[in-house]
Parts: sequence; C-alpha cells; structure tokens
Amino acid sequence: MNEAMRAYLDAPMERRGTHCEKWDGLKRYFGRDDLIAMWVADMDFPAVPQVRDALVARAQHPVYGYTDNGEADRRAEAGWLKRRHGLAVDADWILYSPGVVDSIFFCVSAFTKPEDSILIQPPVYGPFYQAAKLYGRKLVCNPLVRDDGGWRMDFDDLEAKLRAGVRMMLLCSPHNPVGRVWTREELQRLVNLANQYGALLVADEIHADFALDGRRHTRILALEGAARCVMLTSATKSFNLAGLRQSSVIAPDAGIREALKRTIAQAHADMPNIFGAVAQTAAYTYGDEWMDAVVEYVRENRDCAIDYMRQGLPEIGCQPQEGTYLMWLNFNGLGLSHEAVKALLINEAHVALNDGLFFGQEGRGWFRLNLATQRANVVQTLENLHNAIRSR
Repeated sequence: MNEAMRAYLDAPMERRGTHCEKWDGLKRYFGRDDLIAMWVADMDFPAVPQVRDALVARAQHPVYGYTDNGEADRRAEAGWLKRRHGLAVDADWILYSPGVVDSIFFCVSAFTKPEDSILIQPPVYGPFYQAAKLYGRKLVCNPLVRDDGGWRMDFDDLEAKLRAGVRMMLLCSPHNPVGRVWTREELQRLVNLANQYGALLVADEIHADFALDGRRHTRILALEGAARCVMLTSATKSFNLAGLRQSSVIAPDAGIREALKRTIAQAHADMPNIFGAVAQTAAYTYGDEWMDAVVEYVRENRDCAIDYMRQGLPEIGCQPQEGTYLMWLNFNGLGLSHEAVKALLINEAHVALNDGLFFGQEGRGWFRLNLATQRANVVQTLENLHNAIRSR
C-alpha cells in the first residue's frame, strides 16, 4: 500500500462518545471501561473517503423519506462481485435486508418448519445457534476438526448427518471464528453433498473480502450445482458500515428468491436505510484501493501478533488465520479455567476480547481477538497480555 493510505489507516482514531458499541459499550459488556476494545467485529479505520462524501452530499438534501434500492445500487454490487471475485450475478438476483443475521433468520423462516433440522459447524458465530433455537428447529452440529494442519471439515460426519435428514445447512465462509478460507474443492464437495441429500445450503459470506496471503475466497455461487444455494453478503463488514444496516441476499433460483422476498416483506424489512444504500453503492464503486490497503494492514497486524505470541507468549495457542480480521486464540495452555482467563483478560490485562463460549462449547478456553485496528492498539494489547500473564 502507498504511504498516504498507510498513514490514513494508522492515524489514531478516538471513537468514544460516538454511540460506538465497541468502545462506548465496554462498561456494559465487560464491567469496566478502561479496556482496549479488541472484541466485536468492527474496524477502527476511517471509511473510504468517497463513502463519507456521498453520505454528506445526501444528508445535505433535507428530505429523508421512504427509500428504494435502484438499479444503480444493484449494478454497483454486481460490479464489485465480478471485479473482486470473478462472480457474475444477475442484478435481479439481489434482494436486500437489514443485516446478514436478519437474512439467516429469514432463510430459516422461509424454508424450514418446526422440528426440521438445521446443521452448523461449531465453533461458529453465535447467531447460527440462535437461528435454529428461535424458530424451534432441531440443531445438528458437525464440529470442525482441529489437527496439526489447522481446522478442517469432518466430511464423513457431515454426510452422515445430511443423510439423516437435515433440511438446511448454515455455512460460515470464510469461517468465523477459526479463520479458514475454504478451498474450492472443499466447497464443491459441500455443494455436491447438499444437493445429494436435499439440504438447502445458505452461505454467510460477510467476511469474503478478507482473504489473506494472496488467497482467493470462492463464492458459493461460483460452484457447479450451486443454483439453488443462497449467498448472504454485505458491504457492512468489508467497509465497516454496520451502523447503516444494509445487506444482500443473492439467490439465482426464482422460486427461492420469491419465497425470501415474501418473508422479508412480511417482517416489514424490505425498506432500506437511505444512508446504507448510498454508502454501499459508493463503497462498491470507489472502494478497491481502500480495501486492498485494509487487507494488507490486517495481514501485517496478524503477523505482528503471531510473532509476538510465539516468541513471548507461547502459552497462548495461535495460528495465522487465512481470512477475516479476527484471530482465534487458545488460552487453555495457561492451565486456568475459562472464567479465570476471562477475569485475567479484563482485570489484569485490561483488554476486551470476545468470549469463546459465544461460539459454542467448543470455544471453552478460547477468545477472539479483533485485528482491524491501528497497530498501536495491537502492540499495546500484546504487551498488556504479556505483563498480566508473566505477573501471575
């Protein structure tokens, strides 16, 4: 990245007092506010300048009425998918909803019935569990397997559970929190199995733009036989626009798309946020250079953290994530209970990380670290962890 862009991302960013959950919510979530906020998946980088300019320009028009996503918005998103991911989508395939979690819930409501089985792959993002429980569906778990090579899917267990009658599979791709960018071969095998056993595959690809080390995330709809899959995506994670509430549901199959459109409308969630629509289109139109720089900055933060922990904190198990800006850390090597580690992080290290139990029981002893922040915050976090652990 050029030095001007590096300076833009690296400049200190004070977010307290801006209705910011990540920093202003510390007291509510962690019991104290003197912590470095390295938790919720929210970046501390300033936005794409053209996004800010587009928002200001729209705000200057003094009428903020009912909003519609026009063809230009869909074309901008389709252009981003083609340009960045090599995926050609028809603009008519794109539906909008307030957020990817909302979209997961809409899919569960539209395509499953009470007592139907929904499969997830823990440890995984908490709302995957909630989507099944909220609607009274049976939760089927196909836990990821961890070995010396990292994390992988257990395809034998997966096939057995699909064969037993799973109605829907919720896929996290790239995976949050373990950071895998699934290979094209893994995903093709997954699509083939879903089709073979009649399970609807819904892919949460909100972290798709964060593939590191030259990897390329494979979009589910790029695969053979994926015409009946549903892809969930959003500029809110890529460009840190979550406060503007805008996401996309992309479904090539007309019947699936119409069912989703009805479900979203029934929830009165088919009216976009005017500023979300403006920001997303500006991001997808002008955000390439910014996105490249942020991915590179996150990779450098990751390498900094890995090097530090391997040399100075070998008790913390860490592995370079392939994607996302989130690092999955294993604290079980400290020999402490999960609750004791949590207390150490908050009260001694003064850092706020995501509790691994949010991602399922497989997260006991694990915590998630957000690397999408200025390097100074990463270094201070590592030093705080070192001092807290060494002073025990």
